[in-house]
Amino acid sequence: MFYLCFDNKPGNKPMDIKLLFRLIFFCFIFLQGTQTYAQFYSAGQDPASIRWKQINTENFQVIFPDNYEEQARYIADILEHSYEYATKSLNHNPRKVSVIVHNQTVISNGFVSWAPRRIELYTNPPANNDTHDWMERLVLHEFRHVVQIDKLNQGLTRILGYIVGEQAVGAVLGLFVPMWFLEGDAVAMETAFTFGGRGRLPQFEQGLRAQILTRGKYSFDKAYFGSYKDHVPNFYELGYQLVSMARIEKGANVWSGVIDNVAFMPISPIPFSRGMERETGRNKDQHYKHTFTVLDSLWRNQKDQHEYTHGEIISRENKLFTQYTQAFFVNDSTVIALKTGLKDIPQIVKISSDGIEERLFAPGWYFPNAFDYAAGRLVWNEQRPDPRWEHRNWSEIMIYDIETNKRIRLTRKGRFFAPALSYDGTRIAAVETTETSQYAMVILDSETAEELFRFSYESNDFIMEPAWHPNGEKIAIIAVDARGKRIDIIDIRNQNHRTILPASHTEISSPRFMGDDIIFTGTWSGINGIYRLKPDSTEPQKIISPVFGADFAAASDSYIIWSDYSADGYRLMKKPIDQLEPISIDKIEDHSPKFHQILAQQEETVITKENITRREHEIKPYSRLRNLFHLHSWAPAYIDGASQEAGIGASMLFQNKLSTSFATVGYLWDVDEQTGKFSTVFSYQGWYPVIDLIAESGHRRLYYQDGENINNILWTENQFLLALSIPFRFQRNDKFYGLIPMISGGLNQALRNRHTPDTLFLDNNRYFALQDNQVYSHTWRITGYRQKRSVARDIFPRFGQIIDLQYRHSPFQEFGMGSIFAARGIFYFPGFIRHQGFRFSAGHQEKRQNEPQPNVINYSYGNILPFPRGTLSRELKSLSTFTFDYAFPMLYPDMSIRAVIYLMRLRGYVFSDIARATTFPDPENNRQETYNLRSSGFGIVGDMHLFRFIAPISLGVQVAFPENEDLNLQLILGVRF
Repeated sequence: MFYLCFDNKPGNKPMDIKLLFRLIFFCFIFLQGTQTYAQFYSAGQDPASIRWKQINTENFQVIFPDNYEEQARYIADILEHSYEYATKSLNHNPRKVSVIVHNQTVISNGFVSWAPRRIELYTNPPANNDTHDWMERLVLHEFRHVVQIDKLNQGLTRILGYIVGEQAVGAVLGLFVPMWFLEGDAVAMETAFTFGGRGRLPQFEQGLRAQILTRGKYSFDKAYFGSYKDHVPNFYELGYQLVSMARIEKGANVWSGVIDNVAFMPISPIPFSRGMERETGRNKDQHYKHTFTVLDSLWRNQKDQHEYTHGEIISRENKLFTQYTQAFFVNDSTVIALKTGLKDIPQIVKISSDGIEERLFAPGWYFPNAFDYAAGRLVWNEQRPDPRWEHRNWSEIMIYDIETNKRIRLTRKGRFFAPALSYDGTRIAAVETTETSQYAMVILDSETAEELFRFSYESNDFIMEPAWHPNGEKIAIIAVDARGKRIDIIDIRNQNHRTILPASHTEISSPRFMGDDIIFTGTWSGINGIYRLKPDSTEPQKIISPVFGADFAAASDSYIIWSDYSADGYRLMKKPIDQLEPISIDKIEDHSPKFHQILAQQEETVITKENITRREHEIKPYSRLRNLFHLHSWAPAYIDGASQEAGIGASMLFQNKLSTSFATVGYLWDVDEQTGKFSTVFSYQGWYPVIDLIAESGHRRLYYQDGENINNILWTENQFLLALSIPFRFQRNDKFYGLIPMISGGLNQALRNRHTPDTLFLDNNRYFALQDNQVYSHTWRITGYRQKRSVARDIFPRFGQIIDLQYRHSPFQEFGMGSIFAARGIFYFPGFIRHQGFRFSAGHQEKRQNEPQPNVINYSYGNILPFPRGTLSRELKSLSTFTFDYAFPMLYPDMSIRAVIYLMRLRGYVFSDIARATTFPDPENNRQETYNLRSSGFGIVGDMHLFRFIAPISLGVQVAFPENEDLNLQLILGVRF
């Protein structure tokens, strides 16, 4: 801020243009859509040590780490082969797009981002992969997103693209194309073109099936956006049914015309719904009702065609959606299980025969099908992040002893999945995947992690879910190749293997031994059920027939236990083994709707290794330096995504394809001062420290009053800033941590220019000559945080701490900016009732001012600590603050006004703030004043979706009653991307 300050320009003040442009910027960014498609989106960085290479084909640029060359060749072949088929039903051939491959992570995922246009693929297969190759299915899914989004680049949307670049398509996408379509259509493609895909899995539809048959249809808004009150299947599951129904009734190309309508008429009201009405005869709401009316009938018919297994429910009934999965017998009267749900974070519980439930511990960020139990010990694998690089992490084996309540981390920086304990607890079998997509089953010592045995297939078949035989000499595994899934037995002593369940594309999972038999989850009936395979047979028998789905079976000597799905979540059921009534496989019928069969018939091909044409590819280095800058968007307005500033001007937006370099170059016009400045903001995140550079140069104008006249001074202001920071992050058990040290140095210059008057005349014939001034400033800051895992219903973190220390000063100068030191702590605690919470904060700030330099523009530091709510900020020598907040949910109305608002939750909070302030000494008498600032009040906030935008909005009002000041009303507005 200026030290030399007279008055703002008097007279009628025009509309706050800065505020207006910030609102426009908010709306613009909001319209970009979800995190996956947001304009300024980055999922993180890969280690700086990676050397990158590239393959350029006709339609793709594949960028990959140098140790992934052979696999990248195959990815390029999958992409080119998919291009011919995955584009047909939308009648669009997209432009060439870049594909970035990440192989240092154990996450199984992928996404498409627009601005810059790119696909990002995470190569590690999921531990619960289906019957088809992971990479083939992933490429199909993500490339379909490219087809969907690139098809928008036509008509009026394309014209907008000439004005604002790639962000035009992103804005139209986020504004008009719903996520249920984007993901539902991509799931339909992965299902139609492969032997797997989520659309073939009964588990993928069982949530909707249970909801519809038990509770009926929710409103469309609730079905799409979810609920804090009830479990609602996600928009992948919803979208697949909606997309498939339209294709089945109106043909494979039905959605092509819908996207065309959005692209050509984005300024028309609800163009997607209008396009649906034109192509299908029904708008979104009508199509939703129609689809689930049809499915209700089909699912009821399916339910009526089956007989069901009855058992004893041993998990307790919960008011909110709760799931008990991956259960194991400690003995015939006690089980342990993984408990999850709307109410609680994931935790391991022990359940006795009388239904009493005891919480044992909360695991960290675990993987699917991760848990196993034997000999009083529970084993699982959980994610461990790299402290710096988001695209490098590990999967490590953890062990918990239920007698001693001790938890140990067995492995370090490994890539182990689905660990299984031998019956005596001395050995662990686990699946290991490498950065180069090589798969093996390894056996480790459970005390030392020493590798005792290794098994892999010459053909590199993917291995899943090992399970020990009671004798400790054999292990059952699920193996996946082009023929589908099969069950093999690995003989450890003789070091050989044999197949006991031949490969097929019927989904199977969760094998366990029950004596010499193997029990597992299978889908022959179109519903997840429990099957048994005897050692002398290759034909499984169905032993558990659930209403909606069964999974995770385990057995003791006398009982079998399984997770039985209902609209309230998975519950635990058990049954004596001698009361099971097996059904042979030839008597099992599948009465499910089978939408996937019709989709596959429409596409008429399967994309698999057997029919993918292999090509020769030239591999070249990919230079990070030559590709440091990538211009993707521009605008006839100043937009800085990093600081969320917007204004009159122009800007160019850069983000390179590796998401290590970000820049905004632009010109910003200040309406109040009638001046402009050129600005360059650059951030490089590809090295261990993050480097931020800011350079700004332009005119500044200061108005001052000279008697009855209003005069002004015009000068040139230059600002330069260099900052270094390291965003460390850690995880341990159910908590995550972070530490961010930062140092920055900057230079502010206030310089005369040709418009600056040589002499400034003031009243009483005083005058002075304005001189150049430059001030150096350093900032030292360290921020640390620690937070316990929470659930969506929690308003505040259940436990959390944030500590922020900051010191800013201007060294080496007699006339500088002075200095300021601030320390602040924020602390979260659980409230009196679950999902309520306390937040306390305390801080202290000390400021020192240098003597102002005469005849120059002087600078000083602004406040770091916030003042009590509703009070005005002011210049102080010292400030001590304490704040208290208590937040609580009020209602979960799930109330919808069609296509306008969907209100999910009303929450409130009360607060009280107090500050102790000390002024600077009065220049005339050197006296200081110390006084208190107090404020209290309340707020009411609604969590909602407006106009069916996917990004949830928090909108409300805060009422503050500051002491000795007027009541203060403030609008509360927040958006989560």
